[in-house]
Amino acid sequence: MRRLLLVLIVVMFAVGGMTACKPGLLPTEEAGQPKVTLERVDLMRLGPWVELPAPVIMGLGFVFNVHNPSSCPIKLENYKFAVMFEAVPGEYMTLSTATTYDNLYFAPKTVSQYRVVEFLDSGGVWRALSMPNVPKMQALKLNPNELTKKWFTTIGSGDFPFGIMVSEGMAVFSSEGVKGDFFVPFEGKFPKK
Repeated sequence: MRRLLLVLIVVMFAVGGMTACKPGLLPTEEAGQPKVTLERVDLMRLGPWVELPAPVIMGLGFVFNVHNPSSCPIKLENYKFAVMFEAVPGEYMTLSTATTYDNLYFAPKTVSQYRVVEFLDSGGVWRALSMPNVPKMQALKLNPNELTKKWFTTIGSGDFPFGIMVSEGMAVFSSEGVKGDFFVPFEGKFPKK
């Protein structure tokens, strides 16, 4: 009797797993799992440049597409990613980590947009270049003051003159009827080339 019950439970999970919402470790490419992609980056705010150490504020709006292909609504629990700017072609520097704890629902079988606004200040960017990014800065023979000024004075020129990347992204979702959270890793670059 127990063996028959165990077989029925296994069959129910196997069939249910093909049609119902379930957690996954790498759902970004798995059919039926949510997918997060970077759509664009908007310059939301930029103060006039003042030489360091005076702070200049830059606000960036990261717009993501959240695709929920399943038949279940999903709830965003938290969201985080590293913000990186391109120092020289193909080489990016990590400047900050954006984190949100919004509780939002995404309807089934839809693609919705989610915006995260991250504020950077020139002093924080300079410190990020002067401390954790030191080995890469030295290898590329870059000056933190000059690079910080370049980013803050050229980003408002219309087109983005350097690449912006989100990396190490992780969106944590939950869904009714599913035990535990499920994790959606993501990354992306803007402008898309």
